Amino acid sequence: MADSAQVPALVYLVTGGCGFLGEHIVRMLLEWEPRLRELRVFDLHLSSWLEELKTGPVQVTAIQGDVTQAHEVAAAMAGSHVVIHTAGLVDVFGKASPETIHKVNVQGTQNVIDACVQTGTRLLVYTSSMEVVGPNVKGHPFYRGNEDTPYEAIHRHPYPCSKALAEQLVLEANGRKAMWLGCIYWWPESWSSGQHSWVARCISAMISHLIKATRTSTWSF
Repeated sequence: MADSAQVPALVYLVTGGCGFLGEHIVRMLLEWEPRLRELRVFDLHLSSWLEELKTGPVQVTAIQGDVTQAHEVAAAMAGSHVVIHTAGLVDVFGKASPETIHKVNVQGTQNVIDACVQTGTRLLVYTSSMEVVGPNVKGHPFYRGNEDTPYEAIHRHPYPCSKALAEQLVLEANGRKAMWLGCIYWWPESWSSGQHSWVARCISAMISHLIKATRTSTWSF
């Protein structure tokens, strides 16, 4: 009983929680995070599968909202301990305008950062894209590299440009605009069941003050 009393009760907010990556993260948290008290799922379009999750021991709160609306983000975040920001507009076919992509991916991320500062939320997990790294427009290869490998990333298309800008916003804000415990970045090119425990361990490590600002990946082959 003494050990269980020391386990903190955490509130998580997942933006874009009804998207492909967001849904996997929501289900992963319910399975792997023993400290979870409330899980808030924030999305522009709420999915029906959320109802089945509301019958468990963890309070699951569905919040319909738009990351481009700063007041909606701040209201959803109030009282949260951890924010996982997956909301974004993925456009690989050029159907969305550059202005719309920038508004959702860049301004939306800025709204999340500002809300973290406003509400005192100390831990932000941001999901980037492998297109931020490359390949670049010059076609330079990238062999067995990591986050410290020098590589000239040059982007011309709106989507990778927006994700690169958003990632930079988070990196620059960490430790400067708020005393966050850490930020982690992964490139969700694919998702396998074996990665659930890996992501859970990363988030747990950040909460335990083991990780500062960093980038990592979850590529699967």
